[in-house]
Amino acid sequence: MFNNLDEEVVYTLKDTVKLTGLSIDLVRLYEKEFNLQIQRTEGGHRRYTKQNIDLLIEIKKRIQEQNWSYKMINQWLQGEIIPESIEVQSKLEKKVESLEDKVQELLNRSEKDEQFQFALIQRLDEQSKLIRQLTEKLSSQDKYIENNLEKRDEKLTNAIREISDTKKLIAAAQENLESKPKSFWHRIFRG
Repeated sequence: MFNNLDEEVVYTLKDTVKLTGLSIDLVRLYEKEFNLQIQRTEGGHRRYTKQNIDLLIEIKKRIQEQNWSYKMINQWLQGEIIPESIEVQSKLEKKVESLEDKVQELLNRSEKDEQFQFALIQRLDEQSKLIRQLTEKLSSQDKYIENNLEKRDEKLTNAIREISDTKKLIAAAQENLESKPKSFWHRIFRG
């Protein structure tokens, strides 16, 4: 910190960095980018006034906190932009950004819904194929069972007929035996 001839306090680059919280490179960049008029000593060293430091702090605030572009800072320094209109514009930009984020979120959600629906349709198709296969198997098993039942019924019917025929034969034989005259020996031994 030095006093110049006009008794105005001036600061070195190192002091300015401490006061503004900017790096040396950023102070130099802002000076060049925004065409700031900074005093120099006869040896070419920079000397910053209180107004220079306040301006650097204000530029830093607008860039870092309010998201101003370098173009907007230049317009503001030249009096082309009113800070209040920038705040309104900044708020509108934030709202637009928020809406864009919401739209993107909805698109993502919609995409996930479409993927889910596609997966669901695939799953339903697989289930439908499985149901068709099971139906075909059940149908063939029904035919097999029906055939086997018909064969069984046929065998049972034949067995019943054979039993009936056998009973008839036995009854006829018994009747035949009873109706025959008894032989002499039969009458003697049995009789």
